[in-house]
Formats: sequence, structure tokens, C-alpha cells
Amino acid sequence: MRWSALMEPARLAAVPQRDYRFPVRGRERGVYRLLIVGALDHVVSVRLEPDMPYAVAGHPDWLHGHGEQWRRAYLYVPRGSVGLHLAVVEYDQPRQRRVVVYKPDGSELAATVPGQIFYKTVVDFSQPQQLWDQVLRLEVSPGQNDFLLLVKFRLEKNVNVHCRGERVVPAVLAADEATARAVRNGAIYHDGEVFWHGFQVRFHDWLKKLRPEDFEVRNDKGEPAAPAPGYPPGQKLPVLPQRPNFLPVNGPYGAPPLCDLILHHYPAHKNRAALNVALRELFAGLRAIGPNDHVSVALGGPFANLAYEFSNYAWQYWRPAWRVLQHSDAPDEVKAIVREAFLVAGDRLAFCRSWERVNGNAYAQVLAALRYCYEATGDPLQKELFDTYWQRFVSGGWGERVGVGPSGPVQEGFAYAYHYASYILTTWQAILADLPDARMQKVYDGVRRWFSYTLADDNVPAGPWSSRTHYYPHWKIETEGPFAWKGLPGPDFTESVNGANEWFASRRKNYYILTYHGRLTPKWETHSHLGQSGYGGGMICQLHVPGQGLVLASVLSGAYGENMDVSQWRGFRLHTLAGIQADDSPFVAGDSEHFDARLVGQRVESSGPIRGTPLHVSRAYTFRDEAIVCEVQLRETPDTDLLTLWLKNPFRGKVREAYELIPFLPQGKARAGQKPSPTRVTVLGDDGQAGEPLADKPVVARGVLLDRGGFGVRIIFDQPRPVFRTAQGVLFVRLTDTLVPASEVRFSYRLISFGN
Repeated sequence: MRWSALMEPARLAAVPQRDYRFPVRGRERGVYRLLIVGALDHVVSVRLEPDMPYAVAGHPDWLHGHGEQWRRAYLYVPRGSVGLHLAVVEYDQPRQRRVVVYKPDGSELAATVPGQIFYKTVVDFSQPQQLWDQVLRLEVSPGQNDFLLLVKFRLEKNVNVHCRGERVVPAVLAADEATARAVRNGAIYHDGEVFWHGFQVRFHDWLKKLRPEDFEVRNDKGEPAAPAPGYPPGQKLPVLPQRPNFLPVNGPYGAPPLCDLILHHYPAHKNRAALNVALRELFAGLRAIGPNDHVSVALGGPFANLAYEFSNYAWQYWRPAWRVLQHSDAPDEVKAIVREAFLVAGDRLAFCRSWERVNGNAYAQVLAALRYCYEATGDPLQKELFDTYWQRFVSGGWGERVGVGPSGPVQEGFAYAYHYASYILTTWQAILADLPDARMQKVYDGVRRWFSYTLADDNVPAGPWSSRTHYYPHWKIETEGPFAWKGLPGPDFTESVNGANEWFASRRKNYYILTYHGRLTPKWETHSHLGQSGYGGGMICQLHVPGQGLVLASVLSGAYGENMDVSQWRGFRLHTLAGIQADDSPFVAGDSEHFDARLVGQRVESSGPIRGTPLHVSRAYTFRDEAIVCEVQLRETPDTDLLTLWLKNPFRGKVREAYELIPFLPQGKARAGQKPSPTRVTVLGDDGQAGEPLADKPVVARGVLLDRGGFGVRIIFDQPRPVFRTAQGVLFVRLTDTLVPASEVRFSYRLISFGN
């Protein structure tokens, strides 16, 4: 379906239409602002009664353009602008649109280049003040397809506005110059400052009434004092403040604003000057709210993910608002201002569910912010918005692979991240302590339970499925309680982790093993990374000898797919089947999702298509007391009948090279006061006895012994097979080096751990 078809009249005529009428209170002269937030496929038309001129801005980023829409528009330049961002998207071909912004004198200020799906540019105003209060002209060239248009004014730095990133505001497009001047891009000029909301103006005026000495914090003896522990008098933003009994809302991932610390301690001393300092800091944060009702910034280009910049992640003013409104003796006048501000901000945050959904570590902070917000305002609609947002967050209602996943963690990049999944365990400590909630506690406990299976000894990042980075989580192994790490010695078990059939874990006296069979980052997202971000396919993530240490561990080589493209498989440190197809293209069996994974008794079986290939792989593990039996089978895709409906491809379903990769820790266990020795890797003969050391040249063997210093694993092959090792710590067991049908590639072997 063509993207532009969304707006075709015939399609719209077939879609049910809903009409709403909203009476506007008051008929004062001035500029009214109507904010519309919908879903990506909503088409909205607005009629004003009586008819009045209007101007339009997109938020947070884009305006949709259809036909002759925005053929010519006028943009008022608000004071404080120092440049602009300009971008255009045209999905369908032919891509003909060219967007030009002209200065008041008619010269070209910025332009896009037609023919690209996406084009962006950034402009610095050479003499900014000469363009303030002026009107620019924007023109979009004719074209037969719809487009997306982004224009944002870049604002000068202001130490009295607290936010992360570059301050921006969306440009407001008017049909004529007079309307553009009347609307002023939504700006409110007051007392020599630029504001965007009435509550900002009133907050400014209230603070202006206070005297300088009203902000001088003094102790009971009348001596100058810090407004909060860890802040010397006069210091505004600390790097590492002291935090007695204080839980920051974003854990260790950013210093809290001064007002959050002050208001945390305020009930103990009720120092009015300290409260005034906190209110001034809260006002500085609220000044970052733009005419689009959200923090209006850009980071690394024209965009900003509002889950980071508007939630508890970077804009940590939601809890201070709750403390001001519910726990302080601030004057009623300023409480009314703060409440209005967070009615505006909270309503908008509840509709941040586009790009925000991708980064689970920050997306979870939207929930925490909304929870503080409705507790602060006491507004029933905001509570309803939170409840709706929460229900969709935990049930997949915001989209497939979004929010809390079946196995427990909050998903990241439409799959599971290892490192980022741990952020919620520190960032949600504050909300759970301040506002206990059984729903949030259940999710929190589910993540802790998941980590009790997936963490690895010695901080080895044995998370090959990770959809983002290769780093170890920011959470330590727990040694006792309901979330104690399963790799510790303990009773035997074999389980599906959190009952989701994605991870399976088994423990016996001499081993703990974890395998992964579940979802991976979609290929369309991986194409924008450096390589494949995360692998699975039923691979062994870790094999641990309880009480001793890791022996086998699958780890990624870099973040965001760095050094993990399928073509780089010879350098992987993953447990996977990999090789070369008949047409010389590579395959990695770990690049597969096994949605049929099931545990029956002590046996796990799973299978799935290898993405981007006509191959299918199946794996099975049988967990016995003395050993783990591992089986892998390659086959041609079951869709062969369809693919050969007319012509048969002689290369399809055949491979010319295939290896089972088994990664191990190349260094022995570090002992106190001793340097670790290399892991002893030796060939096993037919009698099971260790022979010569295994090197990087293939030798035919019955198996391999891995000894990390008195503990390790014997790997017994189903038959003698060529095998070699790499210096990085990977066994390559050759299954074929001649052209064969995929169905002839099969392998079984036993893992016999020792040393406990």
C-alpha cells in the first residue's frame, strides 16, 4: 500500500467519521491554542465557528502535507531564535518535493534536496536579532505524493531554563503574513522574557515579588546554610551530591534537580527560604515546556525522544510537583500555578507513545512520571490516563514487542536488552518507595526474577540476545531471598523462565545452564545498526559449575551490532550453527526466533527459520543428572513447495560449509593472589582421556576437554569430528566442508561438567 493512500478521498470516504464539538469558554480577544494529539493514522479536520484565521504547527516533529497543502506558508521568527532545523520526508516515488525557506528580502535561507526519502539540514542565523519579529516565507514545490515537513526554530541558550539538549520550538505555519505576526509562533513576550504559557508568566510574576533575602537559606542560628544536603550555599547543580535517605527518580543516570532534594528534606525543617529556592528551580524546569505542551528540545539533530527528555529520565520535575502540591505549605497562589502547569504537562505526556516506545529503559520512566503527576494534581482524568497507559504498557496494547515482554523485562528495540533491562531496578526504587503500587511492584519483581536466571558470574555479559548493547547489567547477583541467583548451588530444577518459553534454565549439582529461544530485534531495525543486534535460536547463553564458575558463555562483540553482522560469523563468540550456503552467502542459525519452544519433562525442543535464508534450524536439550544432551538439525525451509512452484533453484537449501560454534572462557578462574592461567583445552580420544592441547588447526577428535582450573566441561561428540579452537575462546566443530543438502547437517553431543 502506498503511504500517500492514507489521505486519498476514496479511502477516507470509506472510513467511519466521528464528529466532536467543543464549546470555548470565554470570548476574549486574543490568540487561542488548540492542541490535537492522535495516532499516526488519524486524519483530522477542524472547523471554527465563527470562521477565524489560524496557523498550524506539528509536534513534537512533523506536519503531514497533502496535495497543495503548505504550498506557501509564512513563519514568524520568535525572539531568541538563533537558527532553524528543516527536514522533509517523502516515502513514495517519484520524490519530487523541494522545500525552501526565504528571508524577508527574498533570498534563500534554507532548502531541501528532492529525490531522497529523508533530507535534513540545520541553519545558523548569521545575525539572529535582525530576523527576530520578522516573517519568513516557506514554499513546497508541487508533487503527486504526500510528505512530512519539519521546521523548528533553534533558541539561544538560557541559564534560567533547565533542560537537556538544544532548546527548540516548532515553527507555526500561517496562510498569510498578518496571521503569522498575530500568532507570533505562540510566543508570549513579558517583562523582557520569552514565554510560551500563561502559567509561566504568572509563576515569573509571583517569584518577582519575592525579595533577594527570601532566597537566603539560613539555619536556626541565622547562619548561611545549604538548601539541601550536599549543596554548598550558592551551588545550583551538583555532580555528585550527598543523598542521605534520598532515592533519585532516575537512579544513577543523571543528577536530580535542586528542587527535588530540597523538597525531600523540607518536611523536616520547613525552611521557607529553602522552599522558595525549590520553587525557583521548579520554575526553571517548567520554562522548558514549549507551545506544544512538552519539553521542547533537540539532541543530535532536529529530534528528541520524549521518553528521555520529558519523563523522569532527564526532566525530573514530576516528583517535586507532587511534593509542592501535596506535602508543602507553599502559598495557594503558587500551588494553583503549579497544578495548572502539570495538568498541561501530564495530559501531553500521556500521549507520548510513538518513538518513546522503542527505548524501554526510558519508556518505563513515562509511567513513573504519570504516576507522580496524577497524585500531584488529584485530577481524575489524569488518573484515567495513567491507568489506560499502564494497562497497555503491560499487555502489548501499545504495539507488538512494546512495554513489558512475556518474560518480564521491559522490551527495548522490540526485543530484550541485557544491560538496559536493569535500569528499571534502580529508577523505579523511588516511585515504589514514595507511592507503593502493587501493579508496579509486580513488574519490578518480574524483572528481578528474570535477572535471577540471566545474570552471570564474574560480570561476564552472557546476554547474546541483547537488542542494544553488549554491556553487563547494572544489577548485582543476589545471593539470598526469592530472587537469589539460580547459578548458586541448590536443589535441582528445570524451568521455563517466568513461564514464557523464551528462556529455559536447568540446575543440577554439577551444572547450571541457560538457553534462549525467543524474540530478536526485527531485521528492519537491524539494518540501521552496525550489524545484527542480538542472537538467539536456542543457543546456550551460559554453562556454570555451581560454586566454581562459568565455563561456556555466549557474548556479543559490540554494541548495536558492532562486529556482529552475519558475514562476520567466524569471529563470533556465540553458541550457534553457522557457515556458508551454496551461493556463498553466510548463515547463522542464531539469527532465528523459535516460537514453538516447549519444555516437556527434562527436554526442551524448539525450531524456527533462519532469517534471510531458505534454511530452518531445530535445537533440543535433554537435562540429565550427569550430562546435558545437545542436538542441532539444519533443514531446508518448509516453504519449499511455494518457492519451487515454477522454477527450482539448484542452490536453495544447500550448504557448502557448516560449523557448530561453542564459546568458552579462555582464561581460568582468577584465584585470590594469583594470576589466572589460560583455560586448558585438550582433545579427547575414543577412550575419553585427554590428549594433546587443541590449537587453531583442525584435528579429528571424539571430543574436547575444557578445564578452567579444576572445574570445567567434557564435550563428547556423537562421532569423531574435525575441531579447532580460536584464541578468543571458541571451539569450531566442523559438520561439513562439501556441498550437501541442509538436511544432512546434524550434530549431537554431551556436556559433562565437573569440579563441583
